[in-house]
Amino acid sequence: MNLRQFILFLLIFCVSSTVLYSFQEQTSGDSSLDLANPQTPATSQDSTLQNFEELNNVEVKEERLSTVLSQLISKSKKYAIDLSKIQLGLQEPLDTLEMMENIPEIRNAVNSLGQLVQDTLRQDNVRYIKGVLNLLEGVNAEVEKFEEIIDSRVSLIVSSGDKLNEIQQDSIFSLNEEILTIAPELNMEIRFLQNQIIELKNEIFQQELTLTRFQAQLNELYGKIITIGQYFRIRSKELNRRMWQKEANYIWEPRDPEFGSHKSTFEITKESFFANSTFVLYFLERNLVDLTFYFLLVLTVGFLLKRNIWKIKNQKDFSQSIFAKTSSITKFPFIASFLIITPLFFVLFDRPPLAFNSGLSFAFAFFSSWMIGEFFPKPFKRIWWIFLPLSLIGPTLGVNWEQNYEERYLFLVVNFITILFGYFTYKSIQEKTFKGKQILLFLIGFMVLTQLFSLGANILGRASITKLFTITGITSFFRGISLYIFTNLVMQFFFLTLETKKSSDIISSFLDFKELEKRFLGILQLFAFGIWSYGILIHLGYFDIFYERVLNFLTEEYTLGNSTFTFGTILLFLVILLISSFLANSIAYFFSTFDQKNATSRKNRLGSSVLLIRLAVITVGFFIALTAAKIPLDRITIVLGALSVGIGFGLQTIINNLVSGIILAFERPIQIGDEIEVGINKGTVKEVGIRASKIQAYDGSEIVVPNGDLLSQSLINWTLSDKRRRVELIIGVAYDSDMKKVKEILTEVLNRENILKIPQPRVFMQNFGESSVDFRLLFWVGSMDIWLEMRSEVMTSIFEAFLENRIEIPFPKRDLYLKTIPSNWQEKVSNPNQEKPDDKSESQA
Repeated sequence: MNLRQFILFLLIFCVSSTVLYSFQEQTSGDSSLDLANPQTPATSQDSTLQNFEELNNVEVKEERLSTVLSQLISKSKKYAIDLSKIQLGLQEPLDTLEMMENIPEIRNAVNSLGQLVQDTLRQDNVRYIKGVLNLLEGVNAEVEKFEEIIDSRVSLIVSSGDKLNEIQQDSIFSLNEEILTIAPELNMEIRFLQNQIIELKNEIFQQELTLTRFQAQLNELYGKIITIGQYFRIRSKELNRRMWQKEANYIWEPRDPEFGSHKSTFEITKESFFANSTFVLYFLERNLVDLTFYFLLVLTVGFLLKRNIWKIKNQKDFSQSIFAKTSSITKFPFIASFLIITPLFFVLFDRPPLAFNSGLSFAFAFFSSWMIGEFFPKPFKRIWWIFLPLSLIGPTLGVNWEQNYEERYLFLVVNFITILFGYFTYKSIQEKTFKGKQILLFLIGFMVLTQLFSLGANILGRASITKLFTITGITSFFRGISLYIFTNLVMQFFFLTLETKKSSDIISSFLDFKELEKRFLGILQLFAFGIWSYGILIHLGYFDIFYERVLNFLTEEYTLGNSTFTFGTILLFLVILLISSFLANSIAYFFSTFDQKNATSRKNRLGSSVLLIRLAVITVGFFIALTAAKIPLDRITIVLGALSVGIGFGLQTIINNLVSGIILAFERPIQIGDEIEVGINKGTVKEVGIRASKIQAYDGSEIVVPNGDLLSQSLINWTLSDKRRRVELIIGVAYDSDMKKVKEILTEVLNRENILKIPQPRVFMQNFGESSVDFRLLFWVGSMDIWLEMRSEVMTSIFEAFLENRIEIPFPKRDLYLKTIPSNWQEKVSNPNQEKPDDKSESQA
């Protein structure tokens, strides 16, 4: 070490000692200095600065300097990490390109709709107003989407700016040059942080300018959308109010020149077509992802059906019987795929234009035409194809934005044709019997009633009502038939899929399709009815009104005592309970079916454990329902307290059965598939329920036994440890028989394949009866399933062996002694029909 290095080392040692001594003096007691924390109190930061100012005047130790420097470096590193996080957040791409492309299109659409407000000569109708409002809702959704993006970025910028100001105010950036020369690395780090803060503030400023510009454009569009929407909502209310009033002349009166447009129906249809095309294209652009997913889903399901059909055809020996039950899917797999998927998107598409919805309904009915013959009689199929053009009324005249006087006569013709359609359909199926007859009759009745109502409204000058109900009645009929086909196709799809997986999927092979259909067809039908009802409300224009009133009813608060509630929370609570109950029963059904088929090993069955699964699902569903409905637990404790009082008075039996079911699930004295006897009831356990269990008797009947009886009464389980069963027979022979020969024959008969050798079959001489010597036969069979067959087989063999060896099986005999014999007994025997008049009544008696 040279002299220069020695002097420098001595200087550093003195300075560091001075700093550390001062630091210890100022931080003595309970106070502490956390220099790594950016939120260190100002007094601590000032004291740190003061320490550095005293470095040139006080001699301290080297360890104290290193401690302070390490804490300052740690703080600077933390700030560097915070600034890097801020920089990464600000560098996230703001989707300004999409906004720059879409905002001009949205502005053009809003301006076009604004011109409609200024058109005072236009004749509005309800369906036209509905189409405009749907378009406005779609445009508003786009604006709200962009506003959410801007609001999210504004929140990020505000938090980043606050963080930068907080960092910049730290005293570490106030150290003088003399202090920083002692630690040049720290000096470089602080300079780097200061430059980074300046760059980030500039970036924040630039992004604020960009966001302000876009926010101003969106606010302008949003204001116009609100103004236009308010105008058309007021117009919609006016039209709904005037719709039930007289709009035009009675049909027998001269034409009202002020009613409707003076354009021809063809011109109105053409103009409406181009206007609707614009709206539909705008909708397609905004929902391109959903539409792509829709078509991909249709193709995927279609190819899946084709693959399953090919696998069954090439791998199953009984493929024809499977195809006979799924003929619709087998013949037209891609059409079936379209019909299965489309109903889901009737409700999933967000605010579709009326023209798009009507076009989709027509396509749904058109492709259903190929399936009509599979579910309905052939006469109806011919009538369907003849009157199918009626379904074009919806996507043509139904989407016209103006109405004229000619439409009144067109709808008169349509009403008469539709009524004839309903009459011919009814006559063609009147004497037929088929599965969907009741649904078809209901749809016919609904269609005819709407046409009669529309006809009367047209005659009385209610043109808007005529148009609404005519189109609604026709569309609802064709859509209803298509939805009925949809429910059947879904069940056929399930059946085909299960049959395909039978060789590879062990669970699917145990599913009883008829039972599956009974359980799930109702849900499908309820879903189909909901879509059908939704379509009616949409076409009539009452869905929004209905939705608002139902929503207000469900969300309105009611007070009962000290508690407030809404019917919405009650409905949500009940719906979740129903769903959990359905899931619990479905899970129990699947596992129970598995147990019934998998009868080879009792240990492999879930058996009564299914009850625990059901209880777990229902319990979890109950607490989820409580949480979703926001029902406080203290209310539940009150209910449980009241319930305990009820248990003490009248619910003892029910609770006893419930607790007994839980005990059965844990102890497992019975399992599904066991052969049991409880009292006078005998049979196979079919289900272990929460309150009661089901036993299928040997005559096919089902016996419901409360769980409490299974524990309180003597229970005989023939298959608890194994399925073997002992068979006992009592065989009687005559007294003059050779008993050794009889025992040899009986022992030989018991030497057969299905009789177990261990335990060994035994033959005992049992009893000396009144007319026979009784032998007792005991033997074991390996399964309860064959004991009756083996008993019958052994008895048949014994009878044949006895007959062959002339061994008599005695039967009861009686001797008759007559004390007196009539003198004319020979005469009565020779003439048995000859009776005296006095003896006639006695003889008849």
